[in-house]
Amino acid sequence: MDRAGEEREPVAHSKAFSIIRRGLGIILDNWLVIGFGLAAVLGYFFPQVAARGGIIKSEYSIIYGGIGLIFLINGAQLSPDKLKQHALNWRLHIVVQGINLILIPVIQIILIRIIIAAGGITSGKIEPSILVGMVVVSCIPTTIASNVVMTKNAGGDEAAAIIEVVVGNVVGSFLSPFLIYAFLPGDSVFDSLRPATPNTLGPMYVSVLKQLGLSALLPLAIGQGLRWAFPRQTVWVLRTFYLAKFCSVILALVAWSTFSGAFETGAFTKLPKSSVIFNVFINVAEYLLFTVICYYIAFPPRPVVRVVNEYIADSRVGSRLPSMLRRAVTAKRMPRELVVAVCFCGAAKTTSVGIPLAAAMWSQLDNFTISSIQVPVLLYTVEQVFVAQFLTIFFKWWLQRSKKHATDAESSGADDIDGNEPVMMSPHDSSVAK
Repeated sequence: MDRAGEEREPVAHSKAFSIIRRGLGIILDNWLVIGFGLAAVLGYFFPQVAARGGIIKSEYSIIYGGIGLIFLINGAQLSPDKLKQHALNWRLHIVVQGINLILIPVIQIILIRIIIAAGGITSGKIEPSILVGMVVVSCIPTTIASNVVMTKNAGGDEAAAIIEVVVGNVVGSFLSPFLIYAFLPGDSVFDSLRPATPNTLGPMYVSVLKQLGLSALLPLAIGQGLRWAFPRQTVWVLRTFYLAKFCSVILALVAWSTFSGAFETGAFTKLPKSSVIFNVFINVAEYLLFTVICYYIAFPPRPVVRVVNEYIADSRVGSRLPSMLRRAVTAKRMPRELVVAVCFCGAAKTTSVGIPLAAAMWSQLDNFTISSIQVPVLLYTVEQVFVAQFLTIFFKWWLQRSKKHATDAESSGADDIDGNEPVMMSPHDSSVAK
């Protein structure tokens, strides 16, 4: 009996060890989600720490220092040729910025019109300021940090994500106010929420461009300079100190700052719960919808590509177009790594433009109303990071499956070649075969 008990004890220990090991593996695989959850808890109980103007001055330490480190590290990792290649990729710019700054606002205003027609405002369940904030969300450019980190974590093309961040925030900073003026509903219920005239936006432009330059462009240029001047040392530092992983830690700090700013305003508790709950769920649905749209525009099904090209690029009229114009109207699939970057950049939005833009455009209103308009911006940018973390798992699997299929196809092709080699026949065998 003692011997049997002694045999069972190591088995029990091995089972316990395997369970602990499996649990630790799950935690390590999803540590960023856990980090975001911790950031939300800290932001709720101690908003004064990481909010703008708080104890750690997150508007400088995290927004400038943290995001600057992300772009410094990515700049040191990427080859200048790859950045130049994507900077000249006009199709990539049209797809990402067209979805982010044109298609999404159109979809958003259609949705808002449906909500108004369904009596969402007249019933008192949804505050008009929430709908105004949703218009602001749809019209602002892609986010600065999280889409780059998520693209890299999923195995996508982070160089493309960096280029689209720069292009989107430069173009969007100037275009967003005019999109908001154009898409804001003209119903009488929004009369008290009309934005100020465009001449109040000067300080906002200065603030956004300063942040983009100091937290993205300058660190990116320094990283590229380090890679060019000290290539071996740069690679050694990146690998030795796991700096690529450190970008995800900084992203959790950015989420902490965003949560703290959201809870510090007090708008969450003062707004009707129905409005906040509605906005939380509609943000998740919209982000997933926008991601699906990005995916199918960047990677359309082959039958769609065939039909579109048959009636446009390969038609009688299309075949007579100049070669550059014909390439422009030719439908084709992007490389899968590029598709991942399109999905993370096209559907994302940034607080770096949204928050100061709302404060500038509605500066004549009281602080609570401004905070209410900013709530959808804060919620969407926080939720997109949560959802994107799970999407990285999907896209990583999608890319790995594609590589596995390509490897299997190559090996089966090699087997077919080996199996179909001609066999030399002797004269005797030849006569028998006849």
